[in-house]
Amino acid sequence: MSTAEAEYIAATHAAKEAVWLRQLLSDLSFSTDEPTTLFCDNQAAVRLATTDNYHARTKHIDIRFHFIRDTIQRREISLPYCPMDDMTADILTKALPRWRVARHVAGLGLGRPCGGVLESEGARGSRGRASP
Repeated sequence: MSTAEAEYIAATHAAKEAVWLRQLLSDLSFSTDEPTTLFCDNQAAVRLATTDNYHARTKHIDIRFHFIRDTIQRREISLPYCPMDDMTADILTKALPRWRVARHVAGLGLGRPCGGVLESEGARGSRGRASP
């Protein structure tokens, strides 16, 4: 299975969760006409989800994973491409360099970080421990 196919299947599972959450919010009187946005950092997966191009390399994908195409056509889900450098969720799933962590912390709207990789430059002199 290629990376695009794996991302496509993961996006389908995320779409199922999003549709469930949309229904829950609708039951609680918080419905919206706007589609729920799922960002994807794989252009091939976005193309698989938004076009009907079937070919030999994708014919083995189970029909249940094509659910995302239906949700996109019904405008319940939108699946825009998001470059890997802009994926704020990466902070939760990958080891990242300090500058990218700082950027994603700001993107999440978090306050001043304490400890860890974002400790001040002065703490390096004390073998990585934070100053009191």
